[in-house]
Amino acid sequence: MTALKKKNIHSCRFIIIVIIFTMLIIALSSQAGGQTGAKASTEELLKKLSHKDAKIRGEAAWALGKSGEEMAVDPLIKALEDSNRNVREWAALALVKIGKPSIEPLKDAMKSKNDSVKWQAAAVLGLINDSNSTEELSYALQSNNSSVRFWAAAALGQIRDNTTRDTLILSLADENETVRNEAGWSLKSLAGAGAEDLLIKLLQDDNQKRRMGAAHALGDPAYGQAALPLIEALQDSEPGVRSEAAAALGRRGESQAIEPLIGILADPESQVRRDGVNALSAIGTPATEQLILALNGSDNITQAGAAQALGEIGEARSVEPLLSAFKNGDHVLRQAAATALAMINGSLAVPSLIKVLNDQSLSGDLRADAAWALGEMDDLRAKEPLIYAMSYDKDSSVRLSAAKAMKKVMRTIFNQ
Repeated sequence: MTALKKKNIHSCRFIIIVIIFTMLIIALSSQAGGQTGAKASTEELLKKLSHKDAKIRGEAAWALGKSGEEMAVDPLIKALEDSNRNVREWAALALVKIGKPSIEPLKDAMKSKNDSVKWQAAAVLGLINDSNSTEELSYALQSNNSSVRFWAAAALGQIRDNTTRDTLILSLADENETVRNEAGWSLKSLAGAGAEDLLIKLLQDDNQKRRMGAAHALGDPAYGQAALPLIEALQDSEPGVRSEAAAALGRRGESQAIEPLIGILADPESQVRRDGVNALSAIGTPATEQLILALNGSDNITQAGAAQALGEIGEARSVEPLLSAFKNGDHVLRQAAATALAMINGSLAVPSLIKVLNDQSLSGDLRADAAWALGEMDDLRAKEPLIYAMSYDKDSSVRLSAAKAMKKVMRTIFNQ
């Protein structure tokens, strides 16, 4: 698995960790609020929450948090609507600092019509970490706003109340990937060592969405026993489950899943095929040999998917097999192979494609596809062959394809 993919998977957790550490650092800092809190009364600080200067409003919010005054809670919740992001963050941190007196007002804030207030309230409730707020947070998982759902899931993971398990299981199938990821993390924190067994069991659930969510969550490489259940899920009756299983196997970088993933390149659903290609490209080099073999199969859909994956993996040793697939395949495979060749190293394929274009004994369809491919390569060596083809080729489809390709090559010339 590449570092970039790992970054994408864990980006939401990173946000939470940053906020928690920010809170800890600020709480330990004696300078965080400047001198405002030391000299001003609570009434003065409350007035400064309406000051025109955002810096003063932020300092006042934090000073109120350090004061621990319960009377500051409602004004601080109001400050979660402030136009300035820094002020909103200071207000949220101040509510965490005040702690339990903030809980009931924050629970009321979860009913706000302002989604920004709702998700901030959810985040604060999670950091306060009191199980009395789980009902409101669980309800928030049904919000129409993905940020509210995300922070509600994150908060439930911080609180770790087992009564919320079923609610989080449902959120494993959320339409938003970041929410699904966070629900998976939170469920893991609830179930502890038994989380993997629970998720594997959910792959057999009667509810399609639960199966999808479980497959998504099992994409976490920390689940050491998930590979085989996910491979089995590639045969699920629902395409959504097959897609999630394929994507999960790709995120895990499972080399034992290469052959089964190649098998779903012929899936009747295009999204499943696409996720299969993505998974194989994520696995990378270990998949190259079997993908090259798949180029020689009898199923042109599988062949085209294999070509796409080889292009995304990008190994130079795939060039010759892809050129062979281009020359011998149908139109769909030729386009997939040409696109892959352009992704890997177009310059290596250009001479062979020019040779195909110039060979009048070959079919017009093949020569037309060669012209199209040369346009995709953006290589100036194709200029003269394309000019000749667009002017003199005996097949009108080749002439048209060469003319279109020539436009792309000319753009390359003019941009130099």
